[in-house]
Amino acid sequence: MSPLLKNSIILLSAKRKMLREMGERLDTLVVGSSHGDFGFDPKYCPGSFNLCCRSQDLKHSYLLYKRMTETVGSIKTLVIFYSVFSPGNFLERSPGEKDISLALNEIFGLGIQYEDPYLCDVASQLKGRLADVSIDLDGHAGFLPTTEKGFFPESYGALQRASDHLKLNRDTSANVYLMNMLLLAQALGHKVVIVIPPVREDYKAACSGGFDYLFEDLLLIVEMLKHLTPVIDAQLLNCFESDEFDNACFGDFDHLLPLGKGVEKLSSKIYDAIRTAGPSVNVVERPAFA
Repeated sequence: MSPLLKNSIILLSAKRKMLREMGERLDTLVVGSSHGDFGFDPKYCPGSFNLCCRSQDLKHSYLLYKRMTETVGSIKTLVIFYSVFSPGNFLERSPGEKDISLALNEIFGLGIQYEDPYLCDVASQLKGRLADVSIDLDGHAGFLPTTEKGFFPESYGALQRASDHLKLNRDTSANVYLMNMLLLAQALGHKVVIVIPPVREDYKAACSGGFDYLFEDLLLIVEMLKHLTPVIDAQLLNCFESDEFDNACFGDFDHLLPLGKGVEKLSSKIYDAIRTAGPSVNVVERPAFA
């Protein structure tokens, strides 16, 4: 068992235990990658649960949401963290991260059938072995602020970090899973908040093209939602362009410090978005949708 798989099993088993303990008190489910795992604290959003994790892509976010709607009847709101790399990111294709998929699949019963021989082999070894794993870690409602929260060193550089993400930005094939989430929310009558998380200024400057270019496909999806019937109660929370998160809020180029003021600010903004009726939640003046 790889160190990443072992650590993922520990972290996700702890989240599962917290999820089971929360039961029908769960009102808002939060899914997405490490930006959500580091940056969303349910303490500032009553009734919410942080089911984000490292490298979680839109496919696994969709499958987690679908699975939770099958097992938890109290969910009313879905929060989706959507980052620069989200349009083209597929966890199963990542040589260094795909073990996380194995842990997510087995611990939460996502029913993924793999094609990759390695994933098939390990998945068969894990099958049925993690059902009774129960882990206690320091945290609450899925938020584990002091466990496995490492940051990229400054020597890595904002240019390299942005370059890594931009490679996945132009491939928009993962957005089909965003649409799946939105359509499922529509069918269930759930509210949706799509969060574009804040980033440090040097990272933002290194992302060429600007907001409209980086999130072009997302904005097209947003526009399309206006024409669906019945209407989806959804809002876009754009923190990428926000100047409210200074450098002191970040542990590296694009991750907030889990115990810092930035997390309180972002989590509170998400709560405000959930409570806002109708189409009007934006950090900057951009068209909202509902």
